[in-house]
Amino acid sequence: MAMCRILKEKGYRVAPFKAMNMSLNSISTEKGEEISRAQWLQAKAAGIEADWRMNPILLKPEGMGASQVISCGKSLGKMTISEYGDFLRNRGKESVREALSSLLDEYDFVVGEGSGSCAEINLYDRDISNTWLTEEFKGTGILVTNIENGGSFASLYGTKRLAQYPDTIRYFVINNMRGNSQMLSKGIDFIEADTGMKCLGIIPHIEHNLPGEDSLDYSNAGHGKISVVKYPFFENYSDLDYLRAIGNCKYVVKPDDIDDADWIILPGSKNVKEDMEYLKKTGLWERIIGFMASGGNILGICGGFQILSKNIDFKDGNGKRKGMGFLDVDFEYSQRKTVKRVEYEGELNGNKFRGKGYEIRFGYVSRRACKNFIMADGSEEGAISPDGRIIGTNIHGILENREFLNNVLGIPVEEDYSAILNRDLDNFSHTVSANLKTSVLSQIINEY
Repeated sequence: MAMCRILKEKGYRVAPFKAMNMSLNSISTEKGEEISRAQWLQAKAAGIEADWRMNPILLKPEGMGASQVISCGKSLGKMTISEYGDFLRNRGKESVREALSSLLDEYDFVVGEGSGSCAEINLYDRDISNTWLTEEFKGTGILVTNIENGGSFASLYGTKRLAQYPDTIRYFVINNMRGNSQMLSKGIDFIEADTGMKCLGIIPHIEHNLPGEDSLDYSNAGHGKISVVKYPFFENYSDLDYLRAIGNCKYVVKPDDIDDADWIILPGSKNVKEDMEYLKKTGLWERIIGFMASGGNILGICGGFQILSKNIDFKDGNGKRKGMGFLDVDFEYSQRKTVKRVEYEGELNGNKFRGKGYEIRFGYVSRRACKNFIMADGSEEGAISPDGRIIGTNIHGILENREFLNNVLGIPVEEDYSAILNRDLDNFSHTVSANLKTSVLSQIINEY
């Protein structure tokens, strides 16, 4: 992300790329293609519109050793580890070649992010994201190590020696440094002399509120009156980015966590059936019902909207499952996945709001006997209870809408999320840039 912004500010046309990502944090492009939210953020840093070429393969874990496979922006359905391993070895490589070749024809630079480690010797037959890719396209490899994890010099040395195509790795960066970087000089000298790699820079630890790549980046949410239920198959963590940036968001994992909430948010779910069972086993189901009975407010997004409904037909041969029943709607699942950007507008208690968001879902409303919540692309969308305290919507990104936060959730926010995000992008990227060796970066650029 930072390298995309740095090259853009130097006047180059630059695009991000990640051959394969594994994440439940996805987004729809303008053309209705599903890609990782991380590559969307990198494209934003580059000042361009994201498309499927920047993330040709996305794996969305579904548990029990299976993942939904997204290829060229479209879902291919669920595959086991063995099945998607075969896919990566065969069809996956062709998709990656097509995507990256197209980007290289259009842009001056493509900044390609690896996936996992480039020294996972047990996975070389299916590794399409690391040194195989750099070798295939005659690129320049920059190895980045997180010094906070410890063992960075051993990691740099061992990775260079074990990499599938070690000669492609020519530079290294030490990232997330706390303390005196001069302490590293002897180690850097050794790595440079023994491996031939040159140090591109030492990046200090940077505090930021930038979006995360996957669930590991959202392991903690601090405090606030907006309580988000964190069930096991929670997906689209990025819906929380604005709330996290303004410091008004906390996770709910047990019934007592709800006690001081103004709003409860039921977020997206990769497995609604399992997450409903989790709510019942932990006592959260009954606690949420009690919260509503005492005058609380609740918002369900995508899978969370389904949990608020009366009935859900998963089309699994086991009949319909009962939701919480707060909203008089029924859901039905389809084999066809909906992925699209939308524009919406709505009004609640005399307060109007409008914005843009996106939908990524298999379930759809099959019956609605209550008022719709908003109009999305000219059609009725979502549902709302007669008293306005219970809201369901399929629109991801609605929590990035300042008007919605102010007028519906009652959260006073003065600055648009886009302004906050751009400022954080600039601050982070400028810090990275200031700690890169200008002469070495210029050498890399001049090679092309």
